[in-house]
Amino acid sequence: MEQNGSKRPRVLLFTGNGKGKSTAAFGMLARALGHGMRARVIQFVKADREVGEEKFFSASPLVLWSQHGRGFLPRDPESPEMQLHRDAAAEGLTAALAALADPRYDFVLLDEVCFALSRNLVEAGPLLRAIDEADSRKIIVLTGRNAPQELLDAADTATEMTMLKHGFEAGIPAQRGVED
Repeated sequence: MEQNGSKRPRVLLFTGNGKGKSTAAFGMLARALGHGMRARVIQFVKADREVGEEKFFSASPLVLWSQHGRGFLPRDPESPEMQLHRDAAAEGLTAALAALADPRYDFVLLDEVCFALSRNLVEAGPLLRAIDEADSRKIIVLTGRNAPQELLDAADTATEMTMLKHGFEAGIPAQRGVED
């Protein structure tokens, strides 16, 4: 019998312009680890290895974590620097495809993959095929702003975070334990 009652993996997506997409995904990661699940975390775009969630979750022998980003993208999509971001995202996509096919991982978190897709750093086709071919017992969590419609269609659960207010707008800088 299939673990989730389906022949498809469980696919959850957190998108929108509000804060909390990755935070929600990391909460799910904590829940999965509480059940002894083995997890693979792949971050797109992000490049800061000193954030609290990586420090915490990487300490677990059940988690393999990697970042495949160069940080903030240039505003100009034609900037020569964009190729560095595309190369990093391509490495992340290769890692994601491998994790989705690997039976060792029960839980795969692709953080900021939606944003990477929306900025044309990688193409959706290979990821959608890998999701479709993933084992039905696998839980796949996707995050990032501007989720493309084809990823929304692939998800069985999708949540859009809407920003009502953010401390940054009031001049409150990023704070360890909140944004870092």
